[in-house]
Amino acid sequence: MKTLIIALNSKYIHSSLAPWYLKAGCGSECGTVKVMEFTINDSPDSVLAELYREKADVAAFSCYIWNIAFVLDLVRELKKLSPGIKIVLGGPEVSFDAQELMRENPSIDYVIAGEGDISFSLLLKCLKNGAPYMNRGGPVLDEIGGLSYRKGNEIVSNLPCHFVQDLDLIPSPYTPDMLSRLGDKLVYFESSRGCPFSCSYCLSSTFEGVRYFSLDRVKGDLGLLIGAGAKLVKFVDRTFNCNKSRAKEIFKFVIKSPGETSFHFEAAADLFDDEMLDILSEAPPGKIQFEIGIQSTNLRTLEAVDRKTSLDKAFYNVRRIRELGNIHVHLDLIAGLPYEGYNEFKRSFNQVYGLKPHQFQLGFLKMLKGSKIRREAELHGYIFRERPPYEVLCNRYITFDEMLDLKGIEELVERYYNSGRFVRSLNFIIGEFFRDPFSFYREFYLYCDMKGYLSRPLSSRQLYTVLMDFVEGMASAEQTEMLNDALKFDFLASDSSGNLPEGIKRELPGDFKERCFEFLKNENNVATFLPEFKGQPAKEIFKKVHFETFNYDFTQVKPDFGCKKDKTVVVFNYKAKNRVTGLYSFIKVGL
Repeated sequence: MKTLIIALNSKYIHSSLAPWYLKAGCGSECGTVKVMEFTINDSPDSVLAELYREKADVAAFSCYIWNIAFVLDLVRELKKLSPGIKIVLGGPEVSFDAQELMRENPSIDYVIAGEGDISFSLLLKCLKNGAPYMNRGGPVLDEIGGLSYRKGNEIVSNLPCHFVQDLDLIPSPYTPDMLSRLGDKLVYFESSRGCPFSCSYCLSSTFEGVRYFSLDRVKGDLGLLIGAGAKLVKFVDRTFNCNKSRAKEIFKFVIKSPGETSFHFEAAADLFDDEMLDILSEAPPGKIQFEIGIQSTNLRTLEAVDRKTSLDKAFYNVRRIRELGNIHVHLDLIAGLPYEGYNEFKRSFNQVYGLKPHQFQLGFLKMLKGSKIRREAELHGYIFRERPPYEVLCNRYITFDEMLDLKGIEELVERYYNSGRFVRSLNFIIGEFFRDPFSFYREFYLYCDMKGYLSRPLSSRQLYTVLMDFVEGMASAEQTEMLNDALKFDFLASDSSGNLPEGIKRELPGDFKERCFEFLKNENNVATFLPEFKGQPAKEIFKKVHFETFNYDFTQVKPDFGCKKDKTVVVFNYKAKNRVTGLYSFIKVGL
């Protein structure tokens, strides 16, 4: 018997964890098992053709909100071409309405709800042995927890689902076959399952308690990924630092790990303590990334969604982590939560934006199947999309018009703030022309919408010109000059071409190039400002750096905007990047 476990990822750079867990749990008694990974951006016809050519007996799919439509279309066509193939679905998107799903989709033979580590291998053994309903010394369908299947004209569901209490009993998914396919892909990793909290919009709230892999198991698997040269390991633990002593041990391990692997954690900001922050201060720049869900700063909203957090402590700890300067910080807000209208969301936006995260995600509430908030939809007047990802359209507190506003603002936050290319320009513009960040993004959204910029992609160079055009109409001559410098600095810190975008001006003295060469010929200058180029000829160094003049000093993220004009020369080093921000290194020099 041949089984395919198919992952349809949202992007090419993503890998999938579930199929490799399932494969690792299948011994020879399950037959031949093969993992195949695609993306939802692949051609459906090409994916169908590849699956058909495998001539498999069983095809199993991991189902999520981002791929369920693709999966259902695919299995429908695959069943037409191979009527004898058994179709198995599993994953969060099919775990809460299996019988309805199977009634609406006759091509589906089996659905496994909840964790499939035990149930999937039992199902394959059952199918291979040909013993679906009677015990012949092996597993039978009736005994497989979480399995829904067809029995005559009926659809039967076995409850409860299988859960593995001792997670170390689950074979490691990081097999040589899996590791050989890593490339530059993001790798998912779990050191625990479950969450100690019960936020009503999250599926983790449907299960109680937290189960942990042993620290030896965690360190062993991480060692395999580090040894294989993984670029980024993303922990999928819902609240990684809920067990503080355990989190500290893992932080110490990854901080001391060799190689260039970076590690991404989802954490609760209010659970950091002084010892944990001291440990994190020792991390090499870029080694650790944090994704922290603030979600809302409205206390009534947080209470309504059963989210227990100390905002004061969370904000304090985020500021401390940002001050360390070695850790990438990603903060989240969710629009559409109960009791948070447009003005309340604006307040949340401004407060979280003020923490200066490296990335700021403005997300929109999704009414996930099985979640408490979906069961309470009528209470809050929720109207949401009936198809995945079940995103909220409006509720009693915020209108669809207002949600459309936030959608436009989200797009500009993504294009400008989250690109990391406009740090100085955004600080200058908001500080000089707007009473708060939200007001800027809303006005900029209305401008871009009127100009048609939101309905088409813009190149990174065009983004600078659009921002310049937006602000110029409200700026004095001096402010325009400062804006020009801010945009020029941001561009040169992120783009090594030296060719400025349209509308940004430069003023270079006639002998500027000669002065740059004289500077580079001075060994003391190179040793002091560009030591990595020590001993290299000035001509070679000049190809790898860029000198630029500024009328204002923007070497600090937020300079004194009221300062007098002061000619500044900055050299950008295009052979060195900040591992946290991704921007090129630079230094102010005398020339």
